[in-house]
Amino acid sequence: MVHQSPATRPAVPSRKVPSQKLPKGIQQTVGRDEELRQLKNNLSKGIDTLLLGPIGVGKSHLLALLNAENMFVVKTLSPAKESLINIAEDLHKTGRLCPDGPDFETIKKQHTRTTIQGWTDMVLGSVKKNEFVLIVDDLSDMTASVGRLIDKLNRKFIIIAALPEVRKPYEKHFWKFDRIEIERLSTADAKKLIRQCTAGANIEDYRMTETNILQQSAGNPRAIIEIVERFRKEPAVTRSVVRDVLHTGARNQIDLTFAVVLLLLAVVAARFFMRGIGSMEGYVLAGIGSALLVGIRFFMYRFNR
Repeated sequence: MVHQSPATRPAVPSRKVPSQKLPKGIQQTVGRDEELRQLKNNLSKGIDTLLLGPIGVGKSHLLALLNAENMFVVKTLSPAKESLINIAEDLHKTGRLCPDGPDFETIKKQHTRTTIQGWTDMVLGSVKKNEFVLIVDDLSDMTASVGRLIDKLNRKFIIIAALPEVRKPYEKHFWKFDRIEIERLSTADAKKLIRQCTAGANIEDYRMTETNILQQSAGNPRAIIEIVERFRKEPAVTRSVVRDVLHTGARNQIDLTFAVVLLLLAVVAARFFMRGIGSMEGYVLAGIGSALLVGIRFFMYRFNR
């Protein structure tokens, strides 16, 4: 076999992907027809629903495509008081907030010292059961207090929310919610999204560019869009540009919890062993190791919440 040097290798011709006008929202719904159909069906039937999936997979985009009467949208439910005030303001705009007032700023001033429970009672007392739909864009900052607030709001509101996963301590707050899993895009759908995002771009080697985006994004729609946006900042998407642009956000993260627990058990066992053989130095070192591993596990838990 004769190998060609880079200098003599035939060049792949520069390619400009044909420009096309895309209907608003089409990028968000590539490969999501079934999930969107199920979500809209649940909305029409008043079924509490959770969208579950990793960051960037398109949960917020699907929620943004929902449209219904008597629907309120909040970014999150934390902090609770601020979220309740936002819901109360939406109720005021519809003329349903009780007690009412000439403008919402006046109402806020009158209730400056009102507690979270007070705002909760005000909101719940202003609506009938299942009269309004509450869309919560992101519950990734889930806490016990947010869980209790969801339980209270769910007495009157139909809730549709998105979060990466339901952790075991919070399962009790979502036991009656329908769950829709949002997976990463298939290769075919990811290629379709790449073609739409790169429409009109001056790309030297489209096949190389597409392969690079597929490898870096791992089927994550947000990652695909962000990589292409980075490419579009260049006058031309050359092979050099493609090689230089990196995106690590979509890569799978490795859960080291199990390894840390095993190390902690090993260190604890070593500590008892050192004490048994009378080695005070080994006993102290093992104790320090135990403390370090407990600290590491604590911070891993905090950052993963």
